Amino acid sequence: METQVFTVASLEAKEGKFEELKQIVADLGKGTREEKGNIEYLIIEDPTKPNTLFSIEKWESKEEEAKHWETTHLKNALSKLETLLAKDVAIYLNKGVQVF
Repeated sequence: METQVFTVASLEAKEGKFEELKQIVADLGKGTREEKGNIEYLIIEDPTKPNTLFSIEKWESKEEEAKHWETTHLKNALSKLETLLAKDVAIYLNKGVQVF
């Protein structure tokens, strides 16, 4: 059985750009949810750090997650984020374990 893959990204907006960041990430999530192999896409605001949110993705396999990086909607979102972010996006990729 293929192991599912989880991607967590931490994004910190520049002052005054948080609402715009949230909208871009939400739009990205809509496109991502339509991709083959995407199981889940969540956006969570960091309660401990202003202007910061996490996107959490769950994929059927590492191959499906890798294809995501070639999509137009991700490339467009990344280009828009360049001017909104206070620092580089931190991305964590981890293989999940199914628990029964």
